Amino acid sequence: MEEQPAGPGIKCLLYKNANNPTVAVHGSILAGTSSEPSGKSGLAELTARLLIRGTRKLGAVKIADLLESVGAAVSFRNSQDSIIFQARMTSPWTKRVLGVVTDCLTRPALSPRDIEREREGLLTDIRLRDDDTTRRGMRELQRIVYPSGHPYRKDRFGTAETVKDLERSDVTDYFENVISKAPTLIAFAGQFKKDEVVSWAARTFGARKERRINSKKNTGSNSASKSVKREIVMPHKTQADILMGGVACSRTEPDYEPLNLLNVILGELGFMGRLGQRVRDKEGLAYSCTSFLNAGLVGGSWTALAGVNPRNVAKALELMKEEVERVRKELVEEQELADAKQNQLGSALMELESTEGIARTSHNLAHFDLGLDYFVRRRQLFAKITREDLMAMGQKYLDSSRLSTVIVGPRLKR
Repeated sequence: MEEQPAGPGIKCLLYKNANNPTVAVHGSILAGTSSEPSGKSGLAELTARLLIRGTRKLGAVKIADLLESVGAAVSFRNSQDSIIFQARMTSPWTKRVLGVVTDCLTRPALSPRDIEREREGLLTDIRLRDDDTTRRGMRELQRIVYPSGHPYRKDRFGTAETVKDLERSDVTDYFENVISKAPTLIAFAGQFKKDEVVSWAARTFGARKERRINSKKNTGSNSASKSVKREIVMPHKTQADILMGGVACSRTEPDYEPLNLLNVILGELGFMGRLGQRVRDKEGLAYSCTSFLNAGLVGGSWTALAGVNPRNVAKALELMKEEVERVRKELVEEQELADAKQNQLGSALMELESTEGIARTSHNLAHFDLGLDYFVRRRQLFAKITREDLMAMGQKYLDSSRLSTVIVGPRLKR
C-alpha cells in the first residue's frame, strides 16, 4: 500500500494488483453529521442522498445507464464523521466511472424537485426509525451518553421538524461551503494506473482544508457521569428492548483495543458472548442479548442490547448488570482472551479478501490515523494485552451503577 497526497487536504492510498482486473474506490469527505450547522439536523443526510440524483450534465437515469452498461456501481452515504463515496468497476472502465463520481461530487443538480423527493424519502425513514424499538432506544441513549454540544449526540437523520424546515439554500450552502472544502481521503485497490487516479483526485477535489482532528474532544470514562433511566412507551409493540450503555473511548485512543476485546467477550464470542449465553441461552429471558462498541474520531460509546418479553425486563436487566459487573471484578478466562484476539485478527484478514475490502480497510486505517502498518503492530499489541488490562477497562468504562438505561416498548407493569 502506497500513500500519496494529491493536493492540499487530499490524500490517496494506492494498492495495485495487476492480477485482479477490477478497481475499488472507497473515499470520504470529512463533512458528515458532525459538521452540520446548529439547528439543521438531517442536512448532511439529505445532501448525501442528492449526490446520486443527477448532475447539471447527467440526469439520474443517464447515470444509472452509464454505470449499468459497464457493470459498475457508485454510491454515496452520510455517516457521523464523513460523506462516504464508493465505486467499483472493471479496469477498462475506470476513467468513465471516475468521471461519473467527479460529476456527482462537483456539479450535483440539487434541483428543487429532487430535494422534495429525497426529503419525502428521509421523512419516511424517520417515521420508520421512530417506530422501531431498537433505533428509538439507540437514539435516546445517544442523547443521554454524549454531553450537550458533542457532535455524536446528533442523529444523522435529524427529526421530522428539522428536515421539513430545510431550504434549498441550506443544501446548496452546505455543499459549497462544507462538502466542497472539507479534507478528503481516497483509497484505490486493484488494477489501475497510479498517475491517472492521483491526477483524477487532484482535478476533482482541488485544494481542501488540511485535516485536523482532536480525537479526545469530549471523551472520557463513566467515572464522572450520572446514571439515567428512561422508559419510552410504545403501546402497539409486543416486544421490549433494553439498552444499557455509557461513554467509551475514541478509535484512536490506547484504550480501544483492550476495551474492544472485552466487548467481544461480553457480547460477540460464540453466540452473543457472555451476555447472550447467560440471558438468552441459560435463562431464556431474551430473544437476543448482545453488546457493541461504537468508536469514532472524537468519541465513542458502549451499549448492551436485549430484546425481551415485556414481563422479563426487570430480570433480564438485572442479569445483564451482573455479567457486566463480573468482568469488572473477575479476570476473564485465558482461553476467552485468546479467542477474542484470534477473532479480531481473523476477521481483519477476511476483510482483505476482495479489492473492496482492501480499499475500505486501508481507508479506515488512514481515517483514524492508525498507520498502514497497523495490522503488524496490532499483533504485537495483542501479545501484550492481559486479562488484567481487560479488567481495568471494565472498571473504567462499565460501572453498571453509572451506565444509563433506556427501555422501549409497551408500558411495563409495576
